Amino acid sequence: MILVFVGKSSGKTTNAVNVAGALAQRPVSPRPSSRKRRVRLVNADPQGSAAEWAAQRSEAPLFDVVDHIEPTIHKDLPRLLAGPDGPMDDLVIDAPAGTGRPMTIPDGRIRITRSAILAAIADDHGVVVAPVTPSPWDLWAGDDLMQVLEEAWTFAGAAPRARTRTVILLNRVSTREASSDQRQVPKIVRAARARLAEAPLPLLKTVIHDRQDYVQAPAYGLTVTEYAPRGAAAAEVLALTTELLTVAGENK
Repeated sequence: MILVFVGKSSGKTTNAVNVAGALAQRPVSPRPSSRKRRVRLVNADPQGSAAEWAAQRSEAPLFDVVDHIEPTIHKDLPRLLAGPDGPMDDLVIDAPAGTGRPMTIPDGRIRITRSAILAAIADDHGVVVAPVTPSPWDLWAGDDLMQVLEEAWTFAGAAPRARTRTVILLNRVSTREASSDQRQVPKIVRAARARLAEAPLPLLKTVIHDRQDYVQAPAYGLTVTEYAPRGAAAAEVLALTTELLTVAGENK
């Protein structure tokens, strides 16, 4: 699976790192003797948050982290997917922050984002994820992302169903209204889903909340599934990972 996180900086890198970790902890098949998935995180964001996270880590790495801050990701996929023990099962790409108004990507970095999107939509199991917060400003800014995506969808090499594998993730949702009853949907989530229902992109069922584990884990170079494996944040990341594999048609 080729997975690209795009959009504003509202948890883009956090979700990329945590999903990469959850994928790396997952067997490649249900067989008891199956190896773990080979995962590589590509830091394509000049801000370098993913690289900084990796630098804090003292544990053995769960997955590779490489820098590729060039608008040639879709052309360089053979090299990015190659590994010493065989090809990667998953490539997770953290694209540059920003999508347009009011946070335009400067210095031509939009070309890196386009290249990352092209890498995903050209793959039969590629998924593009746009995390947004439920604030009106973030939801409005998501409209500008569509311009970039529409350009990418016209790419001659786009795989079938590329549009349906471009999804929105509700992120950093306040836990104040959260209920222990999973059947009860908080008002803020209902309002955001109503706003996003008008968007031409499907909305993921999984919701990522604003939890301290997402803040504390990076300080140790850990993912939330390592830092607090039984915590609510870890459960959210595992649910998100499973849902993304389902969207990709590769739920193993």
